[in-house]
Amino acid sequence: MSTETDAWAELQALKLKRDSRRRKIEERKKERNEILSPGSSVNITNRSDSASTVVETVVDPDCQSEYPTTTENADLPILESKIEQAVLSSLCDIELNLPMDSKQLQLNVNRKLGQSKIIVSLDQINNLLQKFAIQQIIKIQEKAVDTGTLYEIISAEQPKLVAMISTGSVSRKRKASEDTLDVSDDLESLEDKKSDPDDVQSLLSMASSRERENKRIGEEILELLSRPTAKEKTLAEKFRSQGGTSVREFCPHGTKSDCRKVRTNRPCERLHFRKIIQSHTDETLGDCSFLNTCFHMESCKYVHYEVDSDKTRVLTSNSTVSTGVEPTKAVTVLHPPQWIFCDLRFFDMTILGKFSVIMADPPWDIHMELPYGTLSDDEMRHLNIPALQDEGLIFLWVTGRAMELGRECLQLWGYERVDELIWVKTNQLQRIIRTGRTGHWLNHGKEHCLVGMKGNPEINRGLDADIIVAEVRATSHKPDEIYGIIERLSPGTRKIELFGRAHNIQPNWVTLGNQLEGTRILDEELLKRFYAQYPDGNCVAKPK
Repeated sequence: MSTETDAWAELQALKLKRDSRRRKIEERKKERNEILSPGSSVNITNRSDSASTVVETVVDPDCQSEYPTTTENADLPILESKIEQAVLSSLCDIELNLPMDSKQLQLNVNRKLGQSKIIVSLDQINNLLQKFAIQQIIKIQEKAVDTGTLYEIISAEQPKLVAMISTGSVSRKRKASEDTLDVSDDLESLEDKKSDPDDVQSLLSMASSRERENKRIGEEILELLSRPTAKEKTLAEKFRSQGGTSVREFCPHGTKSDCRKVRTNRPCERLHFRKIIQSHTDETLGDCSFLNTCFHMESCKYVHYEVDSDKTRVLTSNSTVSTGVEPTKAVTVLHPPQWIFCDLRFFDMTILGKFSVIMADPPWDIHMELPYGTLSDDEMRHLNIPALQDEGLIFLWVTGRAMELGRECLQLWGYERVDELIWVKTNQLQRIIRTGRTGHWLNHGKEHCLVGMKGNPEINRGLDADIIVAEVRATSHKPDEIYGIIERLSPGTRKIELFGRAHNIQPNWVTLGNQLEGTRILDEELLKRFYAQYPDGNCVAKPK
């Protein structure tokens, strides 16, 4: 389609060029008749039956010398081609300073054609500039002067000019034998130019007018899509931190002493760390790989750290970022946390009701030694997850070999995997973990959380990124940022977490797991269903 569009554009240019030549021939005939009329200042005319020759006296305004220019009708196409090539060559000159008007360009072209004793008129330059502008090779604008009309060249497409010069060398040979300028000959010349591989390649590399228009429309659409809507601005204001941010960054230099070395004896205002030096610590060994997650800190000889809390300040800010939307006064209602001590392999999920969001961090069997019990693949597949949700989202933490099994479980439970969160693990000094405790072939420095969807739930889209960069804490302790992401996605709705522990207990969440301390149920309806199913409150033992 691009080749046909370029061919059509060049055909239109050739038609315009044909009409321009015809006008020039008529103008020259008129000038010749004026010269031959009585009282003419030209003193030489010569006519014959085969050809007519007109001798014109033209003054070069640059060099103030006179050149006789002999133009025969049969040689007109060749002359026009030479002039066009001279104009293109001038426009391709690397020393060309734009913008430039047609008068200056006329002087440059006449210098190039000085040895050929061909003088180009201003009208010829203007006609060629109009032609190149129609072909979108250059951009011009009209400039009115006392002596007439000039065109000012604003910009030029250098690759297209070079391509025009290369194709012009072929067309000059062909024009020497042309007698007429009809459309059929122009189409044949277009085919001749396409026969040269280099010319075809240069033509194909040019963007057509339709391609340029599509690109412009695409850029406008992308700009419109990138603008936040009124609803998105309202949501952003709703979840914006009140009074500004209260988060303090850690200094990249670590300790205050290292920070002073860089900042000329004065530490910065960020948080710093302080070395923990004990009697058995050997500072020459360097930092412990596990830092505050080390299992043997009481005997480890490597250096450990703690937060230097001296003169800890609380950040307050009264400034807010203006988004053009009034902050909402709506407050999300947070219900007290609830939890049930149970064994999920045997627990009756049907008594819990329906939830908008499910999150699970299962004890996958990843074929490694772990400080807790694991579930087999079949036990995971047969969990009664579908009873908890008719429509909503599920967040399923996976690692190692469990990544493929997790996708399989989502499909078995009736979910479509729609997204994925990645937790990039950092150590206490906010550096990327390089000595993780998991991974058969490479040390794992990240974990994945698969996001599945059932039905078409109403959620807030586009508020958060899919990457969490957070510090590693106790074994299997996931980052707290996940709760904020989920709450912004589905604010104020019922949520349940499976395989939870004490640190997982959150407002608006019901937590289930066999490492919780007792059971706490505040929902009266749920409490009735629970004791109807488990009168003694024991939901850990396997049913008989």
